[in-house]
Amino acid sequence: MPKIKDEFKEQLIIQSAIKIISEKGYFRSTISNIAKEANVADGTIYTYFKNKEELLIKSFEYVLENILNEIIENIKEEKDIFGKIKVIIKKHLEFMYKNPDIANFLQIQLRQSKREIRISIKNIMRKYYSIIGGILKEGIEQGRIRNDVNLRVIGHMIFGTVDEIVTSWILAENRCDLVKKEEDILKLVKSAIMA
Repeated sequence: MPKIKDEFKEQLIIQSAIKIISEKGYFRSTISNIAKEANVADGTIYTYFKNKEELLIKSFEYVLENILNEIIENIKEEKDIFGKIKVIIKKHLEFMYKNPDIANFLQIQLRQSKREIRISIKNIMRKYYSIIGGILKEGIEQGRIRNDVNLRVIGHMIFGTVDEIVTSWILAENRCDLVKKEEDILKLVKSAIMA
């Protein structure tokens, strides 16, 4: 008889995995470390995840869903195209600033994982790029965003800029208020894509 999965326990395991992987690194983290942090038996983790690789991918998916839910909720209230782009930048930076373990997990540890894992993560990232792409299309239709540059390039530029700022912040010894970078990023983006 298959075991019944508990959503709360699954989230607890994911949160524990993020914490342990952030502290120890992906390759030095073990299922036992994660189970101990989650206060569950090692075997319990295998009820929810096939292996450490799947746990890592699901952890990334969980984090991205949290970031995107916050972005989507706040975009609804914004009418201006550049206001929507500002929401994406601000909410991403705020989330990372409030969750340095998650920021380290995403920016450093995840990128040192196996190639197959990075490919799975790339597929999950399509949701993020889809939101940016939708906003950019809307901006082009309104004549507010230039139409002579590929939308994918613009989307990668926006995400890449925010991503690199967060990585630099994680690696810095004296961390500043990450959210204060929001206006500078928005100025750069606007100067590059405004029609």
